[in-house]
Amino acid sequence: MARPPSTRLSQRRIEALKPADKPYRITDTSATPGGLLLEVRPSGGKSWISRVSIAGSREAFSTNGGEDRPSNLGETAQRRARRVDVTIGQWPAIDIEAAHGLHRQNAALAALGRDPRAEKSARRLSPLFGEVMAHWLNHVAQHKALTPRTLEAHRRRGRRHLCRLNSLPVDQLTRANIAPVLARVAEKAPSQARASLITLRAALDWAVQKGWIDDNPAVGMKPNAFGASANPPRDVVLTLEELREVWQAVTASRMDPWTRDAIRLLILTGARRAEVAGMRVEELDLEDGAWHLPASRTKTDTARTIHLSAPAVAIIRDRVKDRTSGLVLAGRTGEGIHPDSLTTAMARLRRGKLKALGQRKAFSVHDLRRSAATAWGEHLGAAPHVIDAALGHAHGDRVTQAYQHQRYSLEQADLMRRWGELVADHVARDPGDNVLPLRHRA
Repeated sequence: MARPPSTRLSQRRIEALKPADKPYRITDTSATPGGLLLEVRPSGGKSWISRVSIAGSREAFSTNGGEDRPSNLGETAQRRARRVDVTIGQWPAIDIEAAHGLHRQNAALAALGRDPRAEKSARRLSPLFGEVMAHWLNHVAQHKALTPRTLEAHRRRGRRHLCRLNSLPVDQLTRANIAPVLARVAEKAPSQARASLITLRAALDWAVQKGWIDDNPAVGMKPNAFGASANPPRDVVLTLEELREVWQAVTASRMDPWTRDAIRLLILTGARRAEVAGMRVEELDLEDGAWHLPASRTKTDTARTIHLSAPAVAIIRDRVKDRTSGLVLAGRTGEGIHPDSLTTAMARLRRGKLKALGQRKAFSVHDLRRSAATAWGEHLGAAPHVIDAALGHAHGDRVTQAYQHQRYSLEQADLMRRWGELVADHVARDPGDNVLPLRHRA
């Protein structure tokens, strides 16, 4: 058998390895002892392989109680040793440092005459944390439980910050070995330490569901205990005049018409970006001006109705035309637009046509929702409970959730009607200096 090519592997070199028609292996010359391989498969996946020689047992040197023991024990031991390949796990879930540590463990077991594969099977019900991360990320990717942007953020945190936990069996994770890892992250990036704790909790919650651990050791850990900080709460609110700047910039931009209409609908409805991007014809009753969101598409897992103003209905009709099913904002391919594309579009406007506004206020696509809600109270006098209902907010306490199910449907419909009129008169067009929007006075 040909000896695998060898090199000193680094993250950059691993990323540069391209798949071939058949699997191939590279020996990592920086590993001690030798025998650590990286296998590259045709699919592009990469896995660590630990090649070790299991020492022969004492009985291998004698068949009659030791009387016929050979004179050259070294040669016999070499002859009796069994070479085996032990799969360590996938890269990058298991990084170079973790792979070196696991390879040393396998080599130590082999030197004692124990088969690392048997040891791995013995702990099969309690995988390494790196394996848990890999399985969890694959699971959420396959089931599309998270947006690609959020999924990539989890991958990045696992690769950069949580990788020091990869070689630990998940049932041996405790706060005592988690806290130093997060504290080290917090020294350089406090906000990333908090985000990494969120990723860790999610992965370990999944491990609990899989039965690999009984309790999640990350639950109850306070980020400020190890120096992590929260991102400052966003409080950006755009005035009607600033919303008009956004509307006009969207109209004058070169963005595709589906994205343009999505941003307009975000302003007109106050809905979440994923709700607007995923709007389907089957959810709409345009004659009654109602958009019935199923529970599967809401953040609170509760079905709700968003009442549509005349301008919103006009935009939707223009997109739907004669269709009776499918995505309203179908895009060029018919597969729709992704919520992240709205974030990207708004960021481009903030750097381009809306640069001056962006320098005054670092607004995001979600701030359109906050701005609409603020205007409902400030200009239209909507009560807080009606605003919460229109936004689809969940009640803050369980008692309220259990006993109060009123939807304030009539109040919501009236609010959206008046909001549509205000947007048409003061956002979609410039009413002039002599026309001022009404402001509610308590």
